[in-house]
Amino acid sequence: MSSFCQTDIFKPNFFFWKCFGIWGGRTENKNYKYYSFSYLFVTLFVFNILLTINLIYTPLKIESLIREVIFYFTEIAITVKVLMILVMRSKILDVLNLLDCKEFQGDDEESKQIIETNHSFYRTCWELNAVLSNISFASNVFAPLFINLIWTAKIEFPVCKYYFLSDEMRDKYFIFWFIYQSIGIYGHMMYNVNVDSFIAGLLLMAITQLKVLNAKFTNFKLEKRHEKHHILIQNKIQMLRLNRYLKHYDCVLRYCETIQDLLSVTMFVQFGMASAIICVIMCGLLLPSTTETFVFMLTYFFAMTMQIFVPAWLGTQLSHESCGLVFAAYNCEWIPRSMSFKRSIMIFVERANNPIQLTGLKMFPLSLATFTSIMKTAYSFFTLFRNLQDHDDGAN
Repeated sequence: MSSFCQTDIFKPNFFFWKCFGIWGGRTENKNYKYYSFSYLFVTLFVFNILLTINLIYTPLKIESLIREVIFYFTEIAITVKVLMILVMRSKILDVLNLLDCKEFQGDDEESKQIIETNHSFYRTCWELNAVLSNISFASNVFAPLFINLIWTAKIEFPVCKYYFLSDEMRDKYFIFWFIYQSIGIYGHMMYNVNVDSFIAGLLLMAITQLKVLNAKFTNFKLEKRHEKHHILIQNKIQMLRLNRYLKHYDCVLRYCETIQDLLSVTMFVQFGMASAIICVIMCGLLLPSTTETFVFMLTYFFAMTMQIFVPAWLGTQLSHESCGLVFAAYNCEWIPRSMSFKRSIMIFVERANNPIQLTGLKMFPLSLATFTSIMKTAYSFFTLFRNLQDHDDGAN
């Protein structure tokens, strides 16, 4: 199996980051900085200002507020993700350099097979996510245009209604605002797809390296071709192998520490905004709505749930694999080895007893327990709102 760089799996992410003005490669040039500033100013900064003004002018009716609040909370999360790429550029480069270090490349067929399997899994998930997101965008933007051509139905803006505009201004420049919102929301959708998948990929790469280490320690036996050597030579051979594995583990720890620094704030905001959106949508589902609105809220609910489920699930897998190193180290052939070998194994086991756990702003772990807690809280909020609604209906 040919050697490959771990960072190659992120080439699609980097390509779209570059197209949409947030990543100029490992070395940025001046012309790209001008393009990036201009593009982000028009499609992100101005876009969010207009979205904020729109929210202020939105009628104080829950039916009108729900859609505007959903998009506004989503924009907060997207903006933080974009800022992460722009502001934490040095951290991202540190992560990429760690991924490309020789310890992460795999030095045997089993390790390379584990790495390649997870690479293929990541590529498949990215392609599926990109396809579904583009289908969703097309159904939200282009489908109403076709419906209008066939049945001459009224077309709404794809994101928000810009309540701060007068009806005359909205109708006069409808095509301009429609195109502007469509271009803006497509770029934001691609930010979401490629930053979210990048974050998931970073977590998946950490899990992959822990799986490789688990396999190495589990199969840490003296090779048959070395059994004829003297016991001192055998100990030296195994000690050299152990030192390579411990160096690999140290690289994994540094990698996880770096992605913790990179993702801490972003994960806090993403979990917070997604939780708020889930609560809003669940309340919105109780209100009378059209079929189109109901389908929109249901699909958005699923998307927001997946945005917190995926990192929570990967965070749990990361902790699980790191805990598995203790059992794997115990399974290695340590009994006939030297005292220095046994001491090194004991120190390693003591460290591995503390599982690797990533957090959001050091306030909550990325785990399925956190995801479950969020969903329970959202359901409690939903139940409270339903009871209040039933009480008001009974009073009337």
